[in-house]
Amino acid sequence: SLYLHIPFCRHRCSYCDFNTYTTILDVQDAYTDALCEEIRQVADLSETKRELSTIFFGGGTPSIMTPPQLTRILQAVHDNFTLSPTAEISMEANPNTVDLAYLKTVRSLGINRISFGVQSAIPTELKLLDRQHDFATVIQAVDNAKTAGFDDFNLDLIHGVPGQTKKSWQESLSAVLALDPTHISLYCLTIEQGTPMMRWLKNGTMPN
Repeated sequence: SLYLHIPFCRHRCSYCDFNTYTTILDVQDAYTDALCEEIRQVADLSETKRELSTIFFGGGTPSIMTPPQLTRILQAVHDNFTLSPTAEISMEANPNTVDLAYLKTVRSLGINRISFGVQSAIPTELKLLDRQHDFATVIQAVDNAKTAGFDDFNLDLIHGVPGQTKKSWQESLSAVLALDPTHISLYCLTIEQGTPMMRWLKNGTMPN
């Protein structure tokens, strides 16, 4: 398996402590070149051309990479590794960063699974998490993904959000199940050092 990290976001969420940046988007091309070189270096560690069963673009927000940048990365993978005929090529995406044209293009590149960071269907929870989409945007993104040919897609949800109730959690679960995803990933919120949420917790201003 091959994990490819894309450390760029348009906006940093309140709970995020991942290696990602919002102020250096102008280096995406240079990063693409560096990532392609690292792919070559990793492949050279093996005496044989290794076969991959999964490739995962994680982040950050991989869906803010342009199709030409993704093409270069995937070409480097193909040049240096062998892909299984049934290889899963997955990409994380924020619902507000994709439209139908973009999804059709990345699907044509061979990406065959998409993972949307939904996190919640509840407006107050999305606001606390500092997400930049609403659930209507999620519905549209999923519809576009299906139209673009993505038969395999995941939806992320976060539980343990301050102020979350059993009722609101059930509402989020029901909302994503209604979209008929092939997979749902459920994550418990962890408040990490250095995040806005940790500052709110320490200074007593965490919203209820």
